[in-house]
Parts: sequence; structure tokens; C-alpha cells
Amino acid sequence: MGDNHFYRIIEDTVHYIEKNRKEQLTLDRISAALNLSKFHLHRLMRHATGIPLMEYIRARKLSSSVDYLLNTDWNILDISLEFGFEHEQSYIRSFKQQFGVTPSRLRKRFEQITITEKFDTGKLKKMTHGVLFEPLFVIKSTSYLTGSRHVMSSAENYVKHTANTAGNEFFYRIHPHIPEKTNDQLYIGLTYLTEEPDRTLYFPSAEVQQMNNLDPMLHTSILPTQKYAAFKYVGDFHPRLLTFHQLQELWDYIYGFRNRPIRIASLISSNILTWG
Repeated sequence: MGDNHFYRIIEDTVHYIEKNRKEQLTLDRISAALNLSKFHLHRLMRHATGIPLMEYIRARKLSSSVDYLLNTDWNILDISLEFGFEHEQSYIRSFKQQFGVTPSRLRKRFEQITITEKFDTGKLKKMTHGVLFEPLFVIKSTSYLTGSRHVMSSAENYVKHTANTAGNEFFYRIHPHIPEKTNDQLYIGLTYLTEEPDRTLYFPSAEVQQMNNLDPMLHTSILPTQKYAAFKYVGDFHPRLLTFHQLQELWDYIYGFRNRPIRIASLISSNILTWG
């Protein structure tokens, strides 16, 4: 895949939806028009917008129809047909579900509603092998982690990918046998800074529901309830192949959100997140 492949998919999909939002759009039609896999198209757009693709399309149709409702004398049937709804009642039902008010009531007595604007691709950060999404700021409750600890040389890691080796070793050989995990597919790579500037403490781990009955040979760590910036990244390589080279580009961007990093945790499941 070429540079910014995922960015172009999102950009092309958003443009296609805007151009054809008054027509009947289906996942099959969009994927065929853009020559994309339905699975990957749906997955990528959900990452971008935060909602399923067809839900985003419906929200854009309904939001665009509000202007017709408030600023023209078109009747509701004509508006519904204009935006690709086969029946007036389908439009009314979808409108109320989206905004909590029927079209006729909104026209008679305006109420504040929240509309869905065209997705802004300016929220995306182009990366060499993928795309990084704007962070979400979340409060995460206390996390209980168990795993192995490794002191890493930054120079050696850059050349030999020692963190990647340690992470794969943990995830494929140790992770499956840890009891009471909160998510069987979730891997957490927690990195601590050390007093030595060229070394870090790397902690491949799993999140568990409680700290009892754990393997005494494994280390544990408790992350208190606190605020995190959660970054979502989609790349064109499998997470097990993730190396310092890919992470360096992500970190250079992420570090711009903070003065000095205290703790970074890379969460890998179907995508990659970074807590900071």
C-alpha cells in the first residue's frame, strides 16, 4: 500500500457520500464505486466517525434535510423523497430517532437539535504506514495489570526490535494462560522512563479483573483512575510486526500533546491505542 492509503480511502468515501447523499446509498454501492472491500470500508469509516457507516450516512441525510425543513415551503413528503427515503413515514421515524422530535413539530416550533456535519478529514494525521485519529480524552477507572518486565536499551531496541520480540513472546506464550482477563484479545505494552536516559522499563501485560490467583513469576502494576488521551491508529501491517520504527513516528506526534511523558501504554487489539 502506498503512503496515506487509509487517509485517501476516508477522504474519497466522505466525498462520495456528500456528492450522493440525496440518493439511496448502500454499503454495496459505495464499496463497488470506490473498489474497496466492504469489511475494510465499514471498519475504517467507523474508526473515523465513531459510528457505523450506514448510521453516518443516515445522519448526514437527515441533517441536510433540516435546511429544507426550516428554510423552504416543501412539504415533508417531498423532502423525504428528495433525500432518498421511499416513504414519508420512514423519513419521519428516522428523523425522530435522530433528533428526538418529528419534522412537523420542529417546523412549527423550533427546538435545539444536534446535527451531524460532514466528517472533517483535517482531524486525521497522515502517517507513512497508516493514519492516526484525533485523541479522545477519557477517564479510565483503576486498571490491574500483570505481565513481564524488561529493561530496554533504546539503541538496541531500534536495531534489534527487542520490545517487539518481548511483546510477541508474552502475547503468544504467556497471555493465553492468564486467568480472568478483561479482554482476551487485548495486549498492553506499558513503558516507564528510568533514571538512565537511554533505557526504559517495558512491561508487556494483560489487564485482569483482580490480582488474586496470578502467576507469582509475573509482575503486577496498578494504574489508578485518571485522565488519558487515547490515540487510535490504523496501519497497513499486523500489530505483531510493530517495531520502534513505526512507533517513533507516532510518538513524535503524540508527544506534541504533552510537555514530558510519564507513562505510555500501547494497547493492541484490532487496532492500536496509546494511553498518555
